[in-house]
Amino acid sequence: MRKIVFGVLILTALAGATSIESRATQAQTPPSSAAAPQTTPLAIPSAKLEDALLEWPLPPGEQAYSRIDGKHLHQYVEEQAAISRRYRDQGHPKFWGRIIGTSADSENADWLANKFRSFGMSDVHIQRLDLSPQWFPQKWEVTVSGGGETIMLDSAQPDYRAAALPAGGIDVEAEYGGMGSAADLSGKDLKGKAVFTYTMLSMHNEDAVKRADERGAAAIFEVDMLPGNMRYQAYPSNTTAPAFTVGSDDGLAVRDLIASLPPGQPAHVKATLDVQMVPNLKTALVWGTLRGATDETIYIVAHRDGWFEASGDNAGGVAAMVGLAEYYSKIPQAERRRTMVFIGLDGHHNTGPGSAVGGVWLNDPANKAQLFAKTALSINCEHPSTIQTYVRPRYLAGDMVRWSNMYTAQQWYAGGPSRPELTTIAVKAFKEFGVPLLTEPNPRPPAGDLGRLYRFTPGVATSEFFHYFHTDRETPDTVPWTGLQATTRAYAKIVDEVNKLPLSTFQRPEESVPTR
Repeated sequence: MRKIVFGVLILTALAGATSIESRATQAQTPPSSAAAPQTTPLAIPSAKLEDALLEWPLPPGEQAYSRIDGKHLHQYVEEQAAISRRYRDQGHPKFWGRIIGTSADSENADWLANKFRSFGMSDVHIQRLDLSPQWFPQKWEVTVSGGGETIMLDSAQPDYRAAALPAGGIDVEAEYGGMGSAADLSGKDLKGKAVFTYTMLSMHNEDAVKRADERGAAAIFEVDMLPGNMRYQAYPSNTTAPAFTVGSDDGLAVRDLIASLPPGQPAHVKATLDVQMVPNLKTALVWGTLRGATDETIYIVAHRDGWFEASGDNAGGVAAMVGLAEYYSKIPQAERRRTMVFIGLDGHHNTGPGSAVGGVWLNDPANKAQLFAKTALSINCEHPSTIQTYVRPRYLAGDMVRWSNMYTAQQWYAGGPSRPELTTIAVKAFKEFGVPLLTEPNPRPPAGDLGRLYRFTPGVATSEFFHYFHTDRETPDTVPWTGLQATTRAYAKIVDEVNKLPLSTFQRPEESVPTR
């Protein structure tokens, strides 16, 4: 793992009053210790955090699963993040990652196929798929000026599929919109202005961006109030005016500038945004198979795409899938009851018309009938391990995100109401292998790629969407190896338990498409 500096991490069980400073939080608060004066933060390399993470012990009699090693799996996260950084360093400093249709997408497909081949899997191939024109912001810049001061909003990131601004950009008045609720915007004329609204994960959704757009805003800036100045890549706002996300530090600076100006002298926003819809690109599904004793099937899937280093979303999921392929490749074919098919999905971050072409292909009636007629289980590996963090915890000084030595509880789905046997198997496995869950399952799969499969396959998925989700600080360090290990081992246990039961236990008629 890369040697970096980490945020405050209280290690009560493992290191007394030691604290670890996080690069992601850039902590300012010194460690609390009766024996040492509080002068400067204690900087400890990330390897210390790696050793401090809480590891769930194997249940009695389950020693075979020790071959699924979280530190080994974490190397797969690092390798995928490096693909993203290479794409960034090839001339894409602001809109980067393992983005569908790019050279990083192609490199990642090759990387995954080579992993499958190294395990001796059969039918390893890359299935190329055509893409409709894809949205790529070429360049953009946002400044806010007033009272002789100018603020460059380095963290401003256009929402996916945001419309381009006119050639030459805009120069308009800035309007402070608070949370963007009806009360915050009451009596304010937003027409032709740049509106700033403020929100944070877990706050009530005020539909501020939509509300500002309906009232004629020229551009909308949604400030993410998580500590720091993270770039956050948002899904489409579906607004006429282009919408941007903005980091907390930049957003607070704008708020304070607006407040400092006398009445009648508004701050001004200058913004540019050039966008291209790039045609003739391709993405891919990456396939690998482990033949079993029968032609019944189990599918393990994970989406390959992601923004920035995309370590939690979804290098961790791909690592879990690769870890399962590696684990089962060492088990003789005669001892694998069912054939296991592994698919690296193209993904879904290119939200909008023509997105998720791999999932669409799998849902084609002819393909679906051929592939899934004898499927006993499908597992979607998506965001399986995320560091547990806390925002501004009570009685701890510093405007920061605090890191812990544990991984987060996950949203989950296991078969749904029509497959109680699968739910029982999954819940037992997650508990035994130390995977914390929300107390109630999702009525439908957590947001992600199982949503395209669960209606006609017995599906399992866990996922979490925490503080670093979709940001430029979603580095490999946000994926604790302990959580990766626990979830992957639990997935393997689910596979083994499902393989003890006949196909009829899990097969059901295809469910109807849910209405919203």
